[in-house]
Amino acid sequence: MDSNEPKNTTESLKWLIEKRRTHKPSHFKSTPPESSLICDLIDIARNAPNHHRTQPARFYLLDKERIQKVGKLFGQVVAGDRTDPVLVEKGKKKAIDWGNAPGLLVVTCFTDLNSSLLCKKPEVADEDYATCACICQNLLLLMQVEGISTKWSTGPVWKHTDFADTIGLRSPESERVVALLFYGFCDTVLAPRVLSPLSEQLITYNK
Repeated sequence: MDSNEPKNTTESLKWLIEKRRTHKPSHFKSTPPESSLICDLIDIARNAPNHHRTQPARFYLLDKERIQKVGKLFGQVVAGDRTDPVLVEKGKKKAIDWGNAPGLLVVTCFTDLNSSLLCKKPEVADEDYATCACICQNLLLLMQVEGISTKWSTGPVWKHTDFADTIGLRSPESERVVALLFYGFCDTVLAPRVLSPLSEQLITYNK
């Protein structure tokens, strides 16, 4: 735990949210956090707003072999038809960067496409996705508490025809990938994130 972390609960949460940053998988140490700890954190993170209580999140906690396979698949996606040497080289780097990550959790959103609820309320699909995004943020903050660095990637590796089989996707037609959460221990310290003034994004009628 960071010695600068405040003790007050509210201040601690503010500190965590502001401190959490995206770390490159290449900066992670090779030894991964215990899988049992990650599973415990996932279980806690599921406590997120969920309209209609659909519980849409699905989690795929990958082992080293599958992480390397996913890295290889993404390298192929990036390389495309391999006619552009720049993309080919970029694909090689991505395959190595992803494949060497100590930990990778794939989070998907499952929405039953044949459910009567979805037929009545098509917006449920978006609500389900929002729930999964909330769960991911919960998980990133929980990992931060445990000293685990993270990267939330949306690199479209799922476009590869072998992706579903590689991670054992249970319902390929009904699941959307929300996040590829890379994680590991890291000593790299990143500069604070600078946001634009709130006044540029906030419209308030309160005085």
